[in-house]
Amino acid sequence: MKRPFYRKVNALSEKKYIIAHDVGTGGSKAAITDLSGNILVSKFSPYTTSYPREHWAEQDPDNWWNAVTGTTRDVMEESGVDPGDVGGVIFATQMIGVLPVDRGGNILRPAIIWLDGRAQEQADKIIRRLTKTLLLAVAGGVPTGKDVIPKLMWLRQNEPDVYNNTYKILEVDSYLVSRACGEFVYDYAAASTTGMFNFKKKDWDLMLFKLFRLDPQKMPRVAASFEEVGELMEAAAGEMGLPPGVPVFCGTGDIPSATVGSGAVLDGQGHVYVGSSGWIAVTAPKAVNDGRKGIVSIASADPARYLLLAETESAGACFKWFAENLVPDDVEFGPDRDVYDYLNMVAAEAEPGSNGLLFCPWMYGERSPIPDTTVRGGYLNLSLDHKRGDVARAVFEGVALHAKWMLEGLEGCGFDDVVLRAIGGGAKSDLWMQIYADVLGVTIERVSEPQESGARGAALIAALGMGAFRGFAALRDAVDVSVVFTPRPEYREVYDEAFENLTEAYRRLRKFYRRVNASEQ
Repeated sequence: MKRPFYRKVNALSEKKYIIAHDVGTGGSKAAITDLSGNILVSKFSPYTTSYPREHWAEQDPDNWWNAVTGTTRDVMEESGVDPGDVGGVIFATQMIGVLPVDRGGNILRPAIIWLDGRAQEQADKIIRRLTKTLLLAVAGGVPTGKDVIPKLMWLRQNEPDVYNNTYKILEVDSYLVSRACGEFVYDYAAASTTGMFNFKKKDWDLMLFKLFRLDPQKMPRVAASFEEVGELMEAAAGEMGLPPGVPVFCGTGDIPSATVGSGAVLDGQGHVYVGSSGWIAVTAPKAVNDGRKGIVSIASADPARYLLLAETESAGACFKWFAENLVPDDVEFGPDRDVYDYLNMVAAEAEPGSNGLLFCPWMYGERSPIPDTTVRGGYLNLSLDHKRGDVARAVFEGVALHAKWMLEGLEGCGFDDVVLRAIGGGAKSDLWMQIYADVLGVTIERVSEPQESGARGAALIAALGMGAFRGFAALRDAVDVSVVFTPRPEYREVYDEAFENLTEAYRRLRKFYRRVNASEQ
């Protein structure tokens, strides 16, 4: 592979600021940063997801664009930055989506997002035809109805007019780039999640397209995350409140961007994300896949490295479910406090181990290390002796216990004794981060402003493309650690026992879940 090209530092643009967008499932956040990734102002705009049928999840791409342009204007206005001082625009977005567009970039149907599982029938056909062993070898994993190849097969089979009239299949970031500068381009990370990407060649794998009878001409070219792929067109610039000609960078997916925003960019360095969903990712020099444990590899923002990834469907979502359904509406939280502060306070009343109460956090099926769409969550060993603190703390502990299970899968791929950087909204909780450290038995380093890691990472990638850094290794020191949480040995035994209880609960209950939730298979 050719050595990545970065602009020389002495050729650094005189521009001082970057507009970085973190475009997620529930909304889009814009941040204006300096070239060191320091955030001046950030703004968030929500949008909705449509669920027209069972297992379907779609979004209107115009809503992404409206959120992007609106939040850009907001951060520019509040920051007071001269629009002429903005040196780049970049997007970090959700991945594993399918959006067909025509030659003019016009959308042909709503976007099928990562949460959509409509293509399970197509995934099952692939598995029957090729076997799981062969799929791991050629595509890097065993497909589900949420993956890109089955979704494209579904589109070809069920909406042939749309498929035949499609000029390009886009992702969220590639669509936003096309709206901004008129170029159709995929970044390496998004391409690697399709199952049709050759990691070594850093290009589409034509053999895999032929294998699945898909048209490679419908895919855009691929590029590195930090590559300048175009300039803001006049119409897009006007909507954003920026001058035409501002460089647009390729950008990347949410996980690679968050990796950069965590600072865990070198081989063997890892981070844990605690948002609505969750993941643990380790930066690695080569791709490793373990389909039995749901461990997958994707390209990182750095073309020379990969991310070993274990994901969970429900992390902070469990916390949110508890807050919305089990906290009485008439509870008074006190000044400058909200329901999440309240739950942290209540959970702190209980001792580690929650008095033997176990919360299984599988609220929407699972990915790793148990790829199982039928499993569900719940409390086990609940008795009249348990107090509100036990019930609340068990949620924090259950999510962390499942994270330990994911970490064991990554350790089985050759990575152990890692220090994990913590990012995401859930990382703001001191209690939860200490529980993570105690349960996982590793040091947890919470970065500054952990909820801003996606936007910060995107900004640092753009700054790299502008020549502000010599390479990805330099980005490690661009991210500050605010608090370090170390494991407390006095609680190791109680959490080891709780972990054994969690894994045994799954083994004993999985047949039950598959029977009662058979329609989810």
